[in-house]
Amino acid sequence: MEFEIDQSRFLAALSLAQTVADKRGTMPVLANVLLRANADGSVVCSATDMMTSLTETVSAEVKAPGSLTVGVKHLHGVVRTLPSGNVRVKGLDNHWIQLNAGRSEFKLMGMPESDFPELPDATGGKSKIEYVEVPAHSLSDLIAKTHFSVSTDEARVNLNGVLFECDGEQGIMVSTDGHRLTKFELELKGPKLDKGIIIPRKGMLEIRRVLDRASGDVGLAVTDQHLFVKAADMTLSVKLNNVTFPPYKAVIPAAFQRFAVLGRDDLLHSLRRAEVMAPEKTATVRVSLTPGKLELTSDNPDLGVAHQELPIDYDGDELTAGFNARYLIEVLDVIDTQEVRLEFQGELDPCVVKPLDGPDFIGVVMPMRIRSEEH
Repeated sequence: MEFEIDQSRFLAALSLAQTVADKRGTMPVLANVLLRANADGSVVCSATDMMTSLTETVSAEVKAPGSLTVGVKHLHGVVRTLPSGNVRVKGLDNHWIQLNAGRSEFKLMGMPESDFPELPDATGGKSKIEYVEVPAHSLSDLIAKTHFSVSTDEARVNLNGVLFECDGEQGIMVSTDGHRLTKFELELKGPKLDKGIIIPRKGMLEIRRVLDRASGDVGLAVTDQHLFVKAADMTLSVKLNNVTFPPYKAVIPAAFQRFAVLGRDDLLHSLRRAEVMAPEKTATVRVSLTPGKLELTSDNPDLGVAHQELPIDYDGDELTAGFNARYLIEVLDVIDTQEVRLEFQGELDPCVVKPLDGPDFIGVVMPMRIRSEEH
């Protein structure tokens, strides 16, 4: 194997590959990238952790076809330090790889291609995979507005991913960690799914990284076990979580007795200030609603008390409830409208956050018990 490749393009491919590769697992080869130089003037870079797999094709001047696999962390580190221009890459005996750029030369120990696992067949295999073209920005928006509330608790497998539903006209993504839930819906002429699929958390992050480098439309395809995303010269496969997502519609309150309208930025900045003084583990803030006014109080026995007031459009009955400030901040962070609407039932019921006259987005934050005593 021998080829010359542009340093910046090679680095971009390795940067994505190293986020996919499994550098902490028990199989050393999963920490590697597979380099395959083809006679047609291309080099295919592949990486996998057995759950998420990525291939990217980069144009190169191939002098001798061949393949080998090498540790992606150190290969990326080497290429990142090289000057711009062409990098000469050559396979040596015993699966070593040599890189030359200018007067610099590096040799890295690799492994044979036969040790690298077979990747999911993105070309169709026995049955043709049908790709549906969707706008990259729409898919990225769905992910951005829901991925942050995915559970990181590995014991709660059914919450470790985002639910994706699509009827061919509308796309919906929903995520929850049991303490909050986010749901976003937009027009998406995507693949028609008989039932929702659950995309694992890491897969969502890798899809977003691919979309960050894509423009225009990307291809989406779904099989029984995988979601495929095809963008330009990149193909990403994500193994789906084969679990049942909780009935999220039952979590979203169907009715409310009180609602308030206020500026999104004012509330966001006030919550960030309140979080500084809130208890570190729970980030609890007390939210009090009275006609025309919202009060935020964070009470930390080790630090002190912070109290803030905001003007709001509200004329309902008084209400005081506790919420995790961080959860409210993360919901507000993904809302783009200038004003938001907060809906409440009672002090032990969830708070629903929506954009005012904006896209179909819902954030549901469960309440927290608060101390009744005042300072």
